[in-house]
Amino acid sequence: MRNSEVISARLYPYDVDDNLVAVACMDTGLSADEEYSSSNKVPVAKAAIDVLKQLIVLSSESNGGCSFGYDVEELRRRIHALAKDNGLTDIASEFDPTPQIFFLDL
Repeated sequence: MRNSEVISARLYPYDVDDNLVAVACMDTGLSADEEYSSSNKVPVAKAAIDVLKQLIVLSSESNGGCSFGYDVEELRRRIHALAKDNGLTDIASEFDPTPQIFFLDL
């Protein structure tokens, strides 16, 4: 299985253009056509997260008569899960869906 195919699997159920996956691979230093190995687990997760971040700005899209809607909160949960599962704590905390309570000193 190639890196691009593993990224597409990590994006499931979201289907994106292959060019988005290819650019995400380049941005994380991966070759899209290279065979996946476990040493690529974190860069593959980062590439998948980069693609999912791009979907957050879309509420919906239409292509060739088909229309797709995106639940932004579910995208954020998916990003959080991928980041947490791969030790990307800075990204995980940014997309943590758990409500935060902040106290102000007055």
